[in-house]
Amino acid sequence: MCSASGEPWFGAELGKELECLKYPLYFMDFESVNPAIPRFSGMRPFDQLPFQWSLHVLREPNAEPEHYEFLSANRDDPRREFISSLCAALGDRGSIVVYAAFESQRLTELAAWLPEFAERIKRIQSRLWDLLAVVRNHVYHPAFGGSYSLKAVLPALVPEMSYDGMVVANGQDAGLAWESLVRGTVVEAERERTGKALLEYCGQDTLALVRLLEKVWLMSA
Repeated sequence: MCSASGEPWFGAELGKELECLKYPLYFMDFESVNPAIPRFSGMRPFDQLPFQWSLHVLREPNAEPEHYEFLSANRDDPRREFISSLCAALGDRGSIVVYAAFESQRLTELAAWLPEFAERIKRIQSRLWDLLAVVRNHVYHPAFGGSYSLKAVLPALVPEMSYDGMVVANGQDAGLAWESLVRGTVVEAERERTGKALLEYCGQDTLALVRLLEKVWLMSA
């Protein structure tokens, strides 16, 4: 029916899924690289090394989103500063909206590498709410083209948002850009442009989650 009409479908149980959300709402995204040669203590070949996070926060219904971010921009091990700054930004209450299991997996690895953060990480993981699982079970649009990736779902449901024209437009771009940033292979002006592009991309991902949830919420009413 969806394919014939070209209109999206929203399941009858969608509203019940959304009732689980608790304010403040945090919309979270990480970027990482997985180098073949381990960079730092405790790492194995191809372990994911998180270097950047973005958060958009809705303190209450109809509030304007606040934005917080972290980007490691030097050769130092980013893991401790990454997780300590994230813990501070997330506070101790409210749902944390992610898209798929990637962020939870990185948190598990960080807890193993930095056991002094393990309890705080465990509490963070208990607050995670996976928007991908909700969309996959209760939403469909022919424009998804059979994919539930954020890059497929977002333009179908929130067409005013796009990654077109962005210097960094996907996770692979982000990893390559970060490598050039921390290896010092570019001049200072280019470093500034690269850092700005990384921040814009990760921020776009979390703002996309805000707008996507708004759309889903509206259609569940």
